Amino acid sequence: MRIGYITKEDPINVRAYSGTHFAMYQALKGEFKEVIPLGPIDHWYKNVAKLKGKFHTFGNEKTFKYQYDIKLAQIHAKQLDEKIRKLKPDVLLGSLVSPEVAFLTTDVPLYLTTDATFPLLQDLYQSHSNLHSLSIRNALILERMAFEKARKLILPLDWLSTSAQNNYRIPKSKIEVIPYGSNLASPIENDVQNLIKKRVESEELTFLFVGVRWEEKGGPEAVGIIKELNRNGIKAKLVVVGSTPKIEEDSVDVIGFLDKQDTDQLSKLIELYQKSTFFILPTKAECVGMSFIEAASYGLPTIGSNVGGVPEAVSHKETGLIIDSEGSPSKIADEIVVLWNDKSMYEEMSIQARKRYSEQMNWKNWAKRVKEVLSKEVI
Repeated sequence: MRIGYITKEDPINVRAYSGTHFAMYQALKGEFKEVIPLGPIDHWYKNVAKLKGKFHTFGNEKTFKYQYDIKLAQIHAKQLDEKIRKLKPDVLLGSLVSPEVAFLTTDVPLYLTTDATFPLLQDLYQSHSNLHSLSIRNALILERMAFEKARKLILPLDWLSTSAQNNYRIPKSKIEVIPYGSNLASPIENDVQNLIKKRVESEELTFLFVGVRWEEKGGPEAVGIIKELNRNGIKAKLVVVGSTPKIEEDSVDVIGFLDKQDTDQLSKLIELYQKSTFFILPTKAECVGMSFIEAASYGLPTIGSNVGGVPEAVSHKETGLIIDSEGSPSKIADEIVVLWNDKSMYEEMSIQARKRYSEQMNWKNWAKRVKEVLSKEVI
């Protein structure tokens, strides 16, 4: 089976969408006879769409998302139709491309995967909270068209499945829920088990925070929790990756952004996952949360918030702790102390985090199950 892989960015680019497109592409190549990249998708008309946005938002403070421009979506679909006619794939898998595939006319079976629906983005993210009414209208139209056009939706979370059903009336029978994987190379099982044993003996707790948007990802809340732990006599520090907040605290180490495409910086990130005791991200907005999966791959118990898809990525009191991001730092710190004082519980939580990654949340498993879905459907 020859699969046409549709992405807006170049799937061979490790930086594209934090490496997710590349990870999917590599995993699919391990399962299918041939994977044909149909991205990147681009056209000069996007500049016209941007000008439209400036016109519609002149004199108001609304945000216009040119990506949802109807004319641009039609042009992108025409580009894709031409590529599909030329390359003749047996089946299509689109990743995060609802606007781009909404107007496709091809008869080649289309499957879609995405890490969010537009209504959920509106509910969660500041970037989607003040959109122009035309952007909202277009986004809903395009996503509905794409979801209805797809033979099946392959979604990483039940939370997304529920949204597709409730917001677009997509039948549950048309949805497959298959977890995504980590965008870091999978560490060796024995190495992870050895890391877990070393962590149990740690005298200082190291909490790893990975997030670009400091406020949105709950950075200040993480700092508050670390302060409470130290006040309670627990030696703890926070290591911050992705953000560069101006904090003068001995218990906070700001690393900044680490580029996964740079060998040295990637090695540094892996080292931080290896040497940390907990992963912490008390985020206020999160869909899939790829960093939670990265943490699980290294057997790190996670402190995550009860937001979006986080409770599916982190199983409360099994692979980590689900907290209220607006909750009292002292109360959250107390929960962590209880966990840390019970070393057998901490070790078991670490083992279960790694187990869940190994059995469910990895790209090899994702690609295998995607192939099973497509093989049943495509004759």
